[in-house]
Amino acid sequence: MQRWILAAGGVLLLMMGGLLFAYQQYKLNKPQAMWVPLPVRQDISMEDQKKAAEDLKARLCVESVFLKVSKDMGLPAKWELASDNEAAAELGKRVFVRPGDADTPMGKVPAIHIGVNGKVRDRQLSGEIAMRLMDDVWKILGVDPPKKKGM
Repeated sequence: MQRWILAAGGVLLLMMGGLLFAYQQYKLNKPQAMWVPLPVRQDISMEDQKKAAEDLKARLCVESVFLKVSKDMGLPAKWELASDNEAAAELGKRVFVRPGDADTPMGKVPAIHIGVNGKVRDRQLSGEIAMRLMDDVWKILGVDPPKKKGM
C-alpha cells in the first residue's frame, strides 16, 4: 500500500511540475504592447490628437520605413522569417500610433504613443523597435531628436 501512495505522490509531483511549466509558457505568450510616448501640448483637443496620430501613422507606416527598420535591426533573424520584406510586412501588422497620455515630472500630459504589439517574451525587442521607430518619427516631424543619456 505504501508503494502505491509513494507512486501516486510522484505522479502528482510530475503533474504539478508540468502544470507550472505550462502556466509559465502561457504567461510568456500573452500579448504586451511596448510604446514610446510623444508628449503634445495640453491645449490640443482629443479630436486634434486623434487626427495628428492618424497623420503620423500614415506617414510612418510605409514599406520603405519598415524595410529600413528591418534591415537596421536584423528582424528576419530575430523573428525567424525568410526576408526583410516578410519582416517589414510583420512589422506593419504590429506597429500602432494612438493618442494617450504620459507621466512626466510635471504630471500627466497628453501624448501620442508610437509602439509595437508583441508578446511578453519579446518585450525587450518590441521596446527596441519602438525606440528605433522614434528616430524615423523625428525625421518625419522635422525635429532634432533629444540628446540620449550618456552621450
